Amino acid sequence: MLPRVNRFSQWRDRAEMLTPPFPWDRPRWRDAGGPPVVLLHGLWRGWRAMEPMARALKAGGFSTLSIPYPSARLPVEVLTKLVRAEVEKISGSEPIHFITHSLGGIVLRSLLSGDVPWQTGRIVMLAPPNGGSEIVDWASGHPLLKRALGPAGGELGTDGLPSRLPSFPASLETAVIMGNRCSIPVFRKLLGPENDGIVSAEKGRIDGLRGFSVIAADHTFIQMHPEAIRLSLHFLKTGGWLG
Repeated sequence: MLPRVNRFSQWRDRAEMLTPPFPWDRPRWRDAGGPPVVLLHGLWRGWRAMEPMARALKAGGFSTLSIPYPSARLPVEVLTKLVRAEVEKISGSEPIHFITHSLGGIVLRSLLSGDVPWQTGRIVMLAPPNGGSEIVDWASGHPLLKRALGPAGGELGTDGLPSRLPSFPASLETAVIMGNRCSIPVFRKLLGPENDGIVSAEKGRIDGLRGFSVIAADHTFIQMHPEAIRLSLHFLKTGGWLG
């Protein structure tokens, strides 16, 4: 059994991660003197959804930039431009690493499908729908649910934007971490046998990966899972995969 303080810390982190985005949210830069890591949250979330990972990265010597973006209001093409403008502000001589969650991974793929003025370092994608989402396929036939997904979410069908974006260049060191704990059983029948309640594990694969792991985490909170944090930090530091 976890000590009381650890249980409290877990509940605190979960509450923080579920905090909705606010119109006044701004990018959060933490300069720890180390290599920069850009954090991109998922659909309907804000920068606080990446805070457990950001704290772990800072403790590991990395500087972090958490970028809030209006994931539920704008299409991926526009979100890509907003994210690019913020990343450019911290670009310099050092490579910039990325850790993404869910939709954030597709935004990054869109971003890196074109030329960028910085050197891209290592990439860790948490629960990305790289092969699209069966839930989006299903929701497209239900007008209210389709509207709830927003423009970007609606692009994530199995024959949607993820299937049209190129894989990362072979020179980029990229890893994917998927979950297999389903805390939202509503969609279980729509997904593959191994899934996190939102994305099937196999839908996270993309060509050219240096690492791929499936861990005992659900979609919403995979960013705070100790194994996701351990794998991510080791990969960013060494390029080696422990999974």
